[in-house]
Amino acid sequence: MLTTRRGFTLIEVLVTLVILLFGLLGIAGLMAKGQRAAFEAFQRQQALSIAADMAERILGNRGQAANYAANAPVATPVGASNGLYYGNLLKNNITNCATAVCTNSELQQYDVAIWEGQLMGYTESLIVGGTRVGGIVNANGCIEQLATTIAQCPGAPAPAGSLYTTTLRISVAWQGSGDTAVPTASNCGQGLYSSANNNGVYAVSEASRRLATTDVNLLQACP
Repeated sequence: MLTTRRGFTLIEVLVTLVILLFGLLGIAGLMAKGQRAAFEAFQRQQALSIAADMAERILGNRGQAANYAANAPVATPVGASNGLYYGNLLKNNITNCATAVCTNSELQQYDVAIWEGQLMGYTESLIVGGTRVGGIVNANGCIEQLATTIAQCPGAPAPAGSLYTTTLRISVAWQGSGDTAVPTASNCGQGLYSSANNNGVYAVSEASRRLATTDVNLLQACP
């Protein structure tokens, strides 16, 4: 007597494997998007932290507010595109205020140099090779003076208690992992993330530029 045996045919197994493959591919794509989103969030968190650090430095040395803006302008931001200030600090061309007593002007230069080092990732590097891994991808920093009421100060010497306000915008620009809307809060880094820039360093589109900004309002004594 013959018995009928039931089971999966080879075609059914192949169909099942194909369906499973499509499902796994979808999961893999979702994981990749999740990793990119997490990295973007990490980059932005780092940028905001670095911008906040400079804001605290300016608040502690507010008399040099104009010089902070002059040494990190939008036209020539500090960071990946230049690297001059931190290099000068390493060469002792800028006074190291961590080990020496500095004037307010020297402290301002030191602050900009340290800030540039943070943008370039000097805070963390590999033991072997010394590759910097602590920074943001192609990060650049700018400080802009948005407004000041110093013109309203009385003639020098100003009476005691005469004050004016200054508003600075601190911006950190960096290269994102994909294109989004072009940021408009500041022109910091504009043109540096496009293949049309002068030296084609980054060779990506302007829409890949990311931006984090923070404003600092200073109350200062009239000169």
